[in-house]
Amino acid sequence: MESLGELWRALPANDLLRTGILLACLVAVRVLAVRALARQPQISIEMRRRWSVNLRNALLIAGLIGIVAIWSRELQTVAVSLVVIASAIAIAFKEVILCLSGSFYRTMSKAYNIGDRIELGELRGRVVDISVLTTTIVEIGPQHDAHQQTGRLITFPNSLLLGHALAREDYTGNFIVHVITVPVSLEADVLEAERILINAAREVCAPFLEEAQAHMKALESMHLIDTPSVAPRVSLKIVDDEIVRLNLRIAVPRIRKQTVEQDILHRFLAAFHPARPPSADQTDPS
Repeated sequence: MESLGELWRALPANDLLRTGILLACLVAVRVLAVRALARQPQISIEMRRRWSVNLRNALLIAGLIGIVAIWSRELQTVAVSLVVIASAIAIAFKEVILCLSGSFYRTMSKAYNIGDRIELGELRGRVVDISVLTTTIVEIGPQHDAHQQTGRLITFPNSLLLGHALAREDYTGNFIVHVITVPVSLEADVLEAERILINAAREVCAPFLEEAQAHMKALESMHLIDTPSVAPRVSLKIVDDEIVRLNLRIAVPRIRKQTVEQDILHRFLAAFHPARPPSADQTDPS
């Protein structure tokens, strides 16, 4: 380390040269790290993406600190004018400063990371990229009750984190609690619909119920929080004088939420609304 320091001090007093060397080193580290991650197929793509984004942001911060250190003497000569300049910058770059503040807030609060499913205002999706100014998500929808990717990438400024409540859908990790809403007419047999729905949920969730229970218990011990029961449960809510809403709560693997929901709904509809033979007026008179 001492030899590297002596070599650095022995360079010509040229701040531009030192800045160029610093940037070249940072780029080299970035390229080598990306290649090293690409040669690790045993690590999941999501984990490699998370490491790559974190490394990029760390190198960016290191580069900014290094440039400030290199040009510190020049900056000292204009120290008297910095207050005026800072005021002008604050006005001209208000949105950039808010984005940086939002990024700092996200980092300190650990609000979300790569791979998390979040909802911010009307935006909802899985996080695929995070920078110091913006966050990019793959949109999930359409509307709030759907869980399929729409194929659209949405990038929003981190300043939105300072003025909107953020919802993180998968804070419990690999297993999440999911609610399925089924509206039923009051003229139908509501209690029979409840029985069919809970039985369908128990059949579909049985293969991973024990694993979900163990996961929730480990989460309670690690983070000292209360976790909901993983057993399927149904609650009734009368919406109006025509509709009763069946709210089914289940614990499912995070990556299988859409599949499990559709499986349960198909079983419910097949049992509650079985195929009926055509009525007399629908048959062919010939």
